[in-house]
Amino acid sequence: MARFKSHAADDDLGGPARTPTERKLDYLHSVADAVIGDATEPMGVYAFRPDDEGAALPLHVEETVFEEALGDTAAAVVEDEFAPYDHASLLFCVVDHKRRMPAAMLRLILPSKAGLKSLNDIELHFDTTVADLFEASDFDFDPNHTWDVATIAIGTEYRAAAFQGMVTMALLQSVSMLGSRVGFPWSIALLHVPVLRMLQWKLHRPFNEFTGAEPRPYLDSPASLPAWMHLPEWHRRLADRDPILFKMMTEGTGLEPAVRAPDWHATAELAAEVSALADLRLHLR
Repeated sequence: MARFKSHAADDDLGGPARTPTERKLDYLHSVADAVIGDATEPMGVYAFRPDDEGAALPLHVEETVFEEALGDTAAAVVEDEFAPYDHASLLFCVVDHKRRMPAAMLRLILPSKAGLKSLNDIELHFDTTVADLFEASDFDFDPNHTWDVATIAIGTEYRAAAFQGMVTMALLQSVSMLGSRVGFPWSIALLHVPVLRMLQWKLHRPFNEFTGAEPRPYLDSPASLPAWMHLPEWHRRLADRDPILFKMMTEGTGLEPAVRAPDWHATAELAAEVSALADLRLHLR
């Protein structure tokens, strides 16, 4: 995994000693520089496997957001919770080009023998079974074409209204574009209730809530709910209610010049590769 890699302290080279936090920031800046290249937009969206060097950027956001609720135990919790699914994960990161720092991230988990984390966790944390939840909501689960929106995390500095809406749309645009291109029209998620309510309000209900599910504490959230997305249904709703947002979510445009979109073709190829190799990578771990 592309966790923070400790570099030699400056005093080893005759300079002043750097604190671990300063060395980590130096490392993140260097990774961001390599990822950003010659980009001129203020922000950009990038996709990584968890073992890519660039994955240090989204993993930093994921861990620091968990730290807000879990403190010093966050790194261990994140490792325990997500490492079993790294072989089938695709990480999206919104990178602030000016600050050379990650702003927000999204973790997609694709189908593999390990299953989808959100579905596995429903029976651990909610007073129901997956089968009962699906039956109550008349949800016809398609295991081969459903992925898991396992994490949506926004850095503290980017939660102001001016940034939050933009980075959220950039991440959901990635789910929409890749789901359509790679053949994953269905998404499952366990979402922090305020985040779910915000997405439903601002983006014309991309998610459907399961009938009878009650909010429960989950990981760093005091109240989360299971939900699912069906891209064709959401796209039809957007086409009827918000043609501009519909175009953004189905054509992968509309956030320029503020956010550089990924190369959708290359990112779809990466997602297809992760999907095709998921079980092989699990076997090789």
